[in-house]
Amino acid sequence: MCKFFAPMNLLAILLLGIALSLDTFAVSLTLGLLADRTTHRQKVRFLVVIGLFHFLMIVIGWFMGETVSRLIADYDHWIAFGLLLFIGGKMIQEGLSARGDSVSGSDLLSLRNTLLLGIALSIDALITGFTIGLVQVRLFAGCQLGNVLAAALIIGLSALVISAAGIGIGRKASSRLGAKAEVFGGLILIAIGTRILLEHLGVIG
Repeated sequence: MCKFFAPMNLLAILLLGIALSLDTFAVSLTLGLLADRTTHRQKVRFLVVIGLFHFLMIVIGWFMGETVSRLIADYDHWIAFGLLLFIGGKMIQEGLSARGDSVSGSDLLSLRNTLLLGIALSIDALITGFTIGLVQVRLFAGCQLGNVLAAALIIGLSALVISAAGIGIGRKASSRLGAKAEVFGGLILIAIGTRILLEHLGVIG
């Protein structure tokens, strides 16, 4: 297959990891706002899932190649939008319910929701993995597979670190929002999903 892009070095991979983590950072801010309603174990599990999913999606996209990746690209934005709409809507419903502050939030980062968020937030990495397959990744002297795995690891770690920063920042701001945090967080998730959908449909640039 012809090579259409310039080789990618460490700086390019780091910038790519940051770009892929912007939505993840916004969602992590939301989780930080609700830090008192989730356990430390749940937040750690979320960070691990986010990092692992970004790593796996890059590698899977690289292995799948052009045909399957383009097929998925036709629907990935709908998947991300649907998952974020579902979780965001549930957060708003609980935030507006009669339970108010009594909502424990234990369901917010349940294993199911954590996996759904992991898929929704890393699905762009799947297509990125295919794009990486069109270039020569040069992180060290060695086979291309090893370089791709190293690149995927860097991107996964970037997502994990940026998500952890988002949770930390959101936690500091949580006291100002109080009971409104859950509603605000749900709106953020829906806004992110809507932006992903509109971008892929070409409505916004």
